Amino acid sequence: MEPPEFAAVKQRVMGESSPSDGHDLDGMSMDFDGYLWHSRLITEVAVRLTGDTDNLIMATCWIAPGCSTVEIAAELERIWLQDLRYQYFEAHMITSGERGVRLDVVTQIAPDDFYVTAAVVVETARPATGGATG
Repeated sequence: MEPPEFAAVKQRVMGESSPSDGHDLDGMSMDFDGYLWHSRLITEVAVRLTGDTDNLIMATCWIAPGCSTVEIAAELERIWLQDLRYQYFEAHMITSGERGVRLDVVTQIAPDDFYVTAAVVVETARPATGGATG
């Protein structure tokens, strides 16, 4: 799906229903964590709830050496469509660049019922650490 179309669909869903919260959102967050970790292409996963309805869940992942952005994009789409999305409705958009792949999603559990928005960012290389942290 192209960015303008995805943005319009996402805004429509968000305008017609309410965001997931509580145990339902916690469960979806745990599902993101579990299913992303099960991929042989992903070496690290960090999932967090954002409190922002535009992206209720944010996942950051790093890929195994030698994986292409094409492979990881296909893997993210497979995980999303087979394991994570709600069956009633979903829309997603994949973008990729030099540093990795991003999957943006919206899914709704039932008509006039709650939705989940999320972003999964998969980076091709873990950033180098250095310097003091405080």
